[in-house]
Formats: sequence, structure tokens, C-alpha cells
Amino acid sequence: MSPGRPAELQRIVFWQPIVSPHQRDFLEALARSVSCEVILAAESGLPVDRASQGWPQARHERVRVVDVSSGKGFAETVAHRGADTIHLFSGFFSHAIVWRAFRQLTDSQARLAILSEAPEQGPWTGWLKRARGRFHIRRWGYRVDLVFAMGRVGRRFFESIGVPARKIRDFGYFLDVHAEPCPPVGEPSDDIFRFVAVGQMIRRKGFDLLITALARLEGMQWSCDLYGDGPLLGDLRRAAVRSPVHDRIRFHLPLPNDAIRREIAASDCCVLPSRHDGWGMTINESLIAGTPVVCSDGCGAADLIDDPVAGEVVTAGMEGPLAKSLQRALSGGKITVERRRHVHAVAARHSPEFGVRLFLDGLTDRASSSR
Repeated sequence: MSPGRPAELQRIVFWQPIVSPHQRDFLEALARSVSCEVILAAESGLPVDRASQGWPQARHERVRVVDVSSGKGFAETVAHRGADTIHLFSGFFSHAIVWRAFRQLTDSQARLAILSEAPEQGPWTGWLKRARGRFHIRRWGYRVDLVFAMGRVGRRFFESIGVPARKIRDFGYFLDVHAEPCPPVGEPSDDIFRFVAVGQMIRRKGFDLLITALARLEGMQWSCDLYGDGPLLGDLRRAAVRSPVHDRIRFHLPLPNDAIRREIAASDCCVLPSRHDGWGMTINESLIAGTPVVCSDGCGAADLIDDPVAGEVVTAGMEGPLAKSLQRALSGGKITVERRRHVHAVAARHSPEFGVRLFLDGLTDRASSSR
């Protein structure tokens, strides 16, 4: 098979478990930039559990969304088997319909690629997922033309399961920055430094590490607001009550995405201390708001912190480095209007249009090297 160049493609098909709001801006920007059809093949709109976390429903205008949970939608989409089509698979290792589509297209002339985060990698589940990944790559890797890996976390995972480095393209999630200008910030009304943290109350998000690290902070007054729900919420509340700084830590249930963005924009530092996070959209949203970030290197989106003014990346799973980073943020004082604008400018470098250039360059580079 001779892979087609992007200019020769008639359609680009993205197979995804859900119609994700996190991919919406990139897909729409791609559809505006190419002459071929862009199709989103997804099983469902937005699951109830995601909606309860404040995720908005994604609405597409230029991208054709196909419900592949129906037999008709699935059959129509896998019927695009020619060399004029590239299919990209997300949820490749975990989602039954995505996997079935890949298997049915392996004997076609279409180009096949993976677009994926690294899966969650706990001590035991991580070993099993890597073993399964190595099996799939040994069996089907010859048929995978490219892997668009989400952040260095994603690249490390795909390299660990045997994908050749020459096939891997660094990628990510790209939110609309231009429609989200730096929020107006006047003189602070008080001297309290505000930390904010957003996410599910589960172990891999590392909020237990955050609560312990906060107890080490010295100096100016601060507060920390945590937004989210999950099975560990009760345990985290109890840990906060036992902390010597319990009066500065507040828990809140999830808010709609727009409201969460306003809370982030009213804060001086956003914290995402995940032990593992395939990406971590809170980082994108914080930079767009002009709010610096402290996050772990277990987050795919840690790649976005490429300027010291935008924040700091610490070692995942370690309370000590996290506490030192929070102390440095606190010692720097409340965020200024000038710094907020600088952080927002960092976000603008990772716009959906930037993502489109990365994507199309990846397709072109691979097509050229395959001829």
C-alpha cells in the first residue's frame, strides 16, 4: 500500500469512544483547514458520569459526527477502505467498538493510525496494560502507520510497548485560546494567595499528596479550594480535618465547566498533582485563564509548562517536591496582571491551529518517508 499524502486524502476519520469536548476545538480547526471530509465516529454523546463532572456537551459544525453504536453507522464508516482515507483510533486498547473497527480495516487499503493518551498505569494494572500493548503491537504494529501520542507520558508508553520512535508523533489536546481572552484582573482585594485544584477524588489524581504538602507551607496567608467528587472524597475530607491547616482547605462539588474556569481565573495557582494522568485538561484551562500551574510529570499536559512563568513540573507521587514547588509559588506572591497575560500567551502557543499544523506535518512526514 502506498500511503496517500494529506492533499490526496478524501476523508479523515477519528474513532473515539465519546463525542469529547476536549477534542472539539481541534477537530473543528482541522475541518476548516483541509479540503477533505472530517468524520468523528463515536459511540455516544456525553456519558452521565462525565456530565456530572461538569463536562460540556460538544457541538460540531464542520465535522460530520456518526453514531457508530448503531449497526448502520458502524458499517457505513468502516466501508471507507480506500487509500484516500485515514482512520485514527482513540481508546484503541480499551474500547470494544474502536478495536472492532481497527480489526475490520486491517485488510483494507486505508491508512491506519492511533491517537491516544497513555492508559492509567498503576503498579499491577500498568504491567498488564503494557503486556497487552506489546502483544497488540507485535501482532498488528505493521499495520499502524503512525501514533499520535498525548504528551511525553504517551510517547514513553508507546515506546515501552514496542512502537518504533520513527512512527510516534508528539501530540496533545488543544483548546480554543483566542475565544478565551485573559480575564480582567484588578488590584487584589486581600492578601490571601489562592490555590485551586480540580478533578475526580480518586487516588491517581494525588489530592492526598496535596493535602499533606499544604501543611508544610509557611509565610503569607493562603487558601486552597478543591473541586470534584469521587470515592475518596470522604477520606480526603477527613485527612484535611486532621491537618494543622484544615481551616484553609475547602471542598466543593463539581461545577459546570464555565464556572470552574471562572474559579481558576480567580486563583493564583492551579495544582494538578496526579500520580498518572493521560493528559489533564485543567492545565490547558488554567493557562488559558492566565493562571500558573504546578503539576506532576505524570500528566501528559505537563508538556505545556514550557516557560517558567507558566508554572512548574514536579516528580509524580512525591509529597516533598510538591510542597517545595507550592512554597515557591506562594513566595512569589499573588499573581499580577502582567504575569497573567504572559501565562495566557503561553497558552496561545498551544492553540487548535497549532495542533492542526502538528497533525498535518505528521501525516506529511510519514507519507514522504514511506514512498
